[in-house]
Amino acid sequence: MRRLLLSTIAIAALTGSAFAADLPSTKSAPVFTAPVSVYNWTGFYLGADVGGIWGQGKFSNTAGVSNSVSPSSVIGGGYAGYNYQINQFVLGLQGEFDGTGVKGTNANLLGLKEDYLASIDGRLGFAFDRVLFYAIGGVAFTNTKFALGAANYNGNSTGYDIGGGVEYAFLPNWTVRAEYRYYDFGKTSYSPIIAVAVVPGFSLSKNDSVVRVGLDYKFGAPEPVAVVAKY
Repeated sequence: MRRLLLSTIAIAALTGSAFAADLPSTKSAPVFTAPVSVYNWTGFYLGADVGGIWGQGKFSNTAGVSNSVSPSSVIGGGYAGYNYQINQFVLGLQGEFDGTGVKGTNANLLGLKEDYLASIDGRLGFAFDRVLFYAIGGVAFTNTKFALGAANYNGNSTGYDIGGGVEYAFLPNWTVRAEYRYYDFGKTSYSPIIAVAVVPGFSLSKNDSVVRVGLDYKFGAPEPVAVVAKY
């Protein structure tokens, strides 16, 4: 009787194992992650901008007298450039031209006028998909017109500009940007003027601060860059 009982239990166990092997697996199917596409900033672009400019003109002479004037105005114009993206880094070259309405005279009759700002700049950016943070700087040009009472000192000036901004691609071919830029055109020295009396030698210097927003059109449909996460 005992042997019969043990034999029955063994046969039942073997039958159950074979039946379980035929049941469908309850394991989850493997999950495959599709490649993630990010925005590609490479390409030529054209843009237009508008903003505010705060200029400063300074007079100083060898006798230690100094005087300054700080007019401001709206600024607006356009620019063109090219970006090249390497991984998350974006290298660029840009040229721009903006008209300004900077004009003012202080109580000491020191006047400053400026009609335009232009520059040729390099850009270095770091992209987070459709968001680009960048630094910008290069060679800047302007026309500077100083007035000292009835005397006028006009001429084109060359200096440098430096700044930074952020740009966002809200459509495949359209981006918006906001940036700050500082322009410095250095100091020009003038020899003493001899008229009724001897006037000490003096110098004139000028710089600008600009805040602006821009709208860009990027040529060609940007091809996405595939980024595959590895685990």
